[in-house]
This record gives sequence, structure tokens and C-alpha cells, in this order.
Amino acid sequence: MLFLLTSAIQEHVEPVQKIDFVCDVCTIIVQGVEDTITDPQNVQQVKEFLNQICEILPLDIFNWCEQIIDMYYNDLIKYIQQGLPAAQVCKQIGLCD
Repeated sequence: MLFLLTSAIQEHVEPVQKIDFVCDVCTIIVQGVEDTITDPQNVQQVKEFLNQICEILPLDIFNWCEQIIDMYYNDLIKYIQQGLPAAQVCKQIGLCD
């Protein structure tokens, strides 16, 4: 499972403009939840995943990951529970166009 998430991260991380990078990091976080958590309605599992996801990401996006989760923690949980796809979650919180 960790290998799959790491592979997904590598596919999304490219040298891009800052806003695109933040959008990509957000999408990686939410996609990780979607790929890992079988029941997004289980708030405890979602919270535990969000609290750990940054630790397994490459160092160059670690700080961005932590900032996104710190700033949008409750919104991430709310939209994930609603079953929105990763791109839509990140758009709803204003990190993607």
C-alpha cells in the first residue's frame, strides 16, 4: 500500500508553478485517503490517516503537506466524508482551480 501511494506521489510531483504544486500536494493527500481508507464515513480512520500521511511523503513536499493539513483539516474531513473526488475536495477548499 505504501508503495502504491509513493508511486502516485512521484507521478504527481513535477517542477510546476507554486499554485499547481499546492494543488498537487492536496490531491495526493486526498487521493491517499481514498486509496487507503475503505470507509470514508469512519472519521477516526480518516483523521488517523491525515495525521500520518505527511510522514511518508518525500521531504520536498513534507512541509506543504503539513501546512495543508493544519489549515484545512476539518474541511478535508468534511469533504472526504461527503465522498467528493480528490480534485473536487481540493477545489472546494481553494487549492485547485
